[in-house]
Amino acid sequence: MKKIVGFLILTFCMLALLSAVASAQASMGMGAGIYTGSETVTVGTLSTWIIRIDISTAPEVGNDIKDVVVQGGIGADLVVTKVNDESVTPLPLKKGDTFSTSSGDVTLTKKGGKMGATIVTWDIGDLDAGDEATLYLTVQTGLNPPGKQEFTSTGTHELDGGFSATYWFEGTEYESVPTDPIIVEAIEE
Repeated sequence: MKKIVGFLILTFCMLALLSAVASAQASMGMGAGIYTGSETVTVGTLSTWIIRIDISTAPEVGNDIKDVVVQGGIGADLVVTKVNDESVTPLPLKKGDTFSTSSGDVTLTKKGGKMGATIVTWDIGDLDAGDEATLYLTVQTGLNPPGKQEFTSTGTHELDGGFSATYWFEGTEYESVPTDPIIVEAIEE
């Protein structure tokens, strides 16, 4: 609960900060964080997290924000198993594999080899003033090429590389400030 409250406070603070930006640019807030799962995990064990990505517009914007697309990457040592409540198939994704949700608004694309990152593209479309949208990604540690459960070393690991949004407002294209990567700490038993 503490993580969720902190995450929501961060999101609302970002909204307040973005609301102060020049009126020519739409006020948009974006945040990403661990919804469920531990920030500290044991090396070599299966760990699962649900990552929550929120995006919202300030009520005072007054005009629609058009063609909102959020994009980011999930770490190479992780496997995305669900998007919202929809299971990813085939699992695990391999280089060049693409998975799209049944609604077509989220696409996962595996880059690089077996250990390549998974690129997440969330096509939200248009947002009215005061609208919010949320995406949940279930990720877990994967198996590395020798077949050992990741994480294999202690230390700090990033679940993602940060997420950012591109969008159109009053005929001009903008890109949001990327979210900070989500960090977990791997420790020995």
